[in-house]
Amino acid sequence: MLSVNDLSFSFKKNVIFDQVSFSINDGELVGLVAPNGTGKTTLLKLLCGLLPTAATTLTLNGIHLYQHRTAYLRQLFFLENSNQLYADLTVADHLTYVRSMWHSAVDIAGVVDSLGMAGYYRKKIKTLSLGMKQHVLLAMYLVSDAQTLLIDEPLNGLDPTSIQQFERVFLALKQQGKSMLISSHQMDSVGRVSDRVFFLQNQTIVPIENTGQDMLAVYNTMYLKAGEQHARSV
Repeated sequence: MLSVNDLSFSFKKNVIFDQVSFSINDGELVGLVAPNGTGKTTLLKLLCGLLPTAATTLTLNGIHLYQHRTAYLRQLFFLENSNQLYADLTVADHLTYVRSMWHSAVDIAGVVDSLGMAGYYRKKIKTLSLGMKQHVLLAMYLVSDAQTLLIDEPLNGLDPTSIQQFERVFLALKQQGKSMLISSHQMDSVGRVSDRVFFLQNQTIVPIENTGQDMLAVYNTMYLKAGEQHARSV
């Protein structure tokens, strides 16, 4: 379980998060939703120690990030986007590296076949389309076999068929007991796969249980109507 207590973060005197606390259970998929520039990627970076926080407690299965950093990070996998991939290395290079560094026993060939990547497994990253790179990122998450997966906008650049494929993978990972926090603007997809959705608003997290409601309608109520009310007040 990922547990977060009293998470606060400011950037250039702007408060991004103010004493935020939440947890994500094993076998739970949580969507992370907000307009651009409001802190989704920042939150994911904070959870894996890429940005400094003050007086914050971050634990994975009881392991504290700042007390046992290596053990904490080995249970977690996060890559911000395909720009983090190495252009002159192959897909095979990336997957082999992840398997080694995370001490994983996952069968790389099985992952490649399941995602339909055999045709470009030996190709360099710089030759791939955005959709292919998104598949590479997902394959790296699978090969890591990490317990907690922080995934930032995984559906960008995907066609409808690939989106359905990714959704099936996410649901399978949930069945395996993985805990996942996935940011996305694809509200219909968020509604299909998530157990809860975290909406970022007013420097905090507003958690919504997914009971089958229209998540786009929830988004519009939370952000568009709030914006209209703010406009009328100024």
